[in-house]
Amino acid sequence: EYLGAANARVKQLLYVMNPSKLRATEFLVNFHEERGDKIIVFSDLVYSLKIYADMLKRPLICGETPEWERQAILGTFRATDHLRTICISKVGDTSIDLPE
Repeated sequence: EYLGAANARVKQLLYVMNPSKLRATEFLVNFHEERGDKIIVFSDLVYSLKIYADMLKRPLICGETPEWERQAILGTFRATDHLRTICISKVGDTSIDLPE
């Protein structure tokens, strides 16, 4: 399908929403959470990130997320072990102080 797609947008959808990529992400998040690691799932494409966040049952921070909610999610992520994984869009590149 990918090789035969003429439209760049269709190709992007196919590689971003690849079921193998979704399963690999789920495996890696579970693996690293079990080790006690903190994980940030990052994507420029908000529609795919919403699907990943829903599948992983983890909070999502994107442009639509109110500031108070962003701060609550990030505060919990930084300060506790109750939240080990967050999904974040490109708003995290510039406007959010992320932990190391």
